[in-house]
Amino acid sequence: MSEPTARREQDDAYTTAFEAHVRESGRWRDQPAVRLDETWFYPESGGQLGDRGRLGEVAVTDVQIDDAGAVWHVVDRLPEAGRTPASIDWARRFDHMQQHTGQHVLSAAFERVRSAPTLSSTLGADRSVIEVGLADVDWRTVEQVEAAANQVLWEDRALVHHWTDAAGVARFPLRKPPQVTGRIRIIEIPEWDWSACGGTHTRRTGEVGAIKILGWERVRGNLRFTFVCGRRALEDHAWRTESLADAARRHTLRDRDLLAHLERAIEERDALRKRVGALERAALAESLRHELGDPPRALQRIAEAGTSEDARLAALLALEAGAPWAASAVLAPAPALVVAAAQALGRDLRTLLPRLLESAGGKGGGSPTLLTVTAVDAAAARAAHALAVAWLSEDVPR
Repeated sequence: MSEPTARREQDDAYTTAFEAHVRESGRWRDQPAVRLDETWFYPESGGQLGDRGRLGEVAVTDVQIDDAGAVWHVVDRLPEAGRTPASIDWARRFDHMQQHTGQHVLSAAFERVRSAPTLSSTLGADRSVIEVGLADVDWRTVEQVEAAANQVLWEDRALVHHWTDAAGVARFPLRKPPQVTGRIRIIEIPEWDWSACGGTHTRRTGEVGAIKILGWERVRGNLRFTFVCGRRALEDHAWRTESLADAARRHTLRDRDLLAHLERAIEERDALRKRVGALERAALAESLRHELGDPPRALQRIAEAGTSEDARLAALLALEAGAPWAASAVLAPAPALVVAAAQALGRDLRTLLPRLLESAGGKGGGSPTLLTVTAVDAAAARAAHALAVAWLSEDVPR
């Protein structure tokens, strides 16, 4: 059984170069991996991704920890045994430190502003999320939470690390109880937050730079917030500002007027679509009246191109015009068939559905008077259409 690895990053997250001693070679999930006698590499855990870096000329592509506390450095190839220089990707490490410290500050802000606990957190490669015990929120509340969190950053408070045990935990006003036993590390942001945490953090809150919430969604009766900190917040602000400014400039608008302009444009577009749809429907209805004749015949239509909605509209308009039934197919881009029957015909289309599905090789369903079926290709759509016409014409036994 593996022995625990001496993890130096828990007391020093700023060392990024050291002399490593390769203690053991092995595999981690079918990838080559090594254990060191001690390491400053952070292993993935607690919602924070692991470090990357190098062991000499060998790339460290992931860092994981097993149940015994042994840290495995996943590598692209096994290094030579013995001592080798090690280096940690500092840009990635510092980014993770910003996100993790920012998450502590943000979670405490939700507790203080809205009495809302953080239920879980995940620090992603691009964006991070926290699930908060809130039923609803608006942007004004988000502004209050962000203002409280960023004020703590601007005050540049120094983080304090405490090592304790299960008995000593009671001395700290933790947001939630620790999930580990034995030696427990408490991260204190003075007069703001105390959390049991094994991740990497900045020395001071000012190094986080900024915290920005990007949005939220409802999950399990709670809210999941997406946020970015530090460099990520700057990069996110940069592309959003560029997009907004360029879009406003193209329309000769001020930035703040762009949203109202877009909303008006969308309303106008929807009104035009509705008007065009009504005109197309009227034109199709008129065309069908000529096609069906007087008295109206059944509709047997195959269109080379269109959508299942086009086929459905043609079938329903044919029935409105007095057709006893309709079989309307489209061959591209997604072959489909719609079959409709007037109530007076007295035919339950559901009895035809199994044979249609077999012929079309697709999926579908419907009611006694309307079926929609997809087909695997144009030939299958034609075959299913022929079957429907024959069945409705009573040339196929029911």
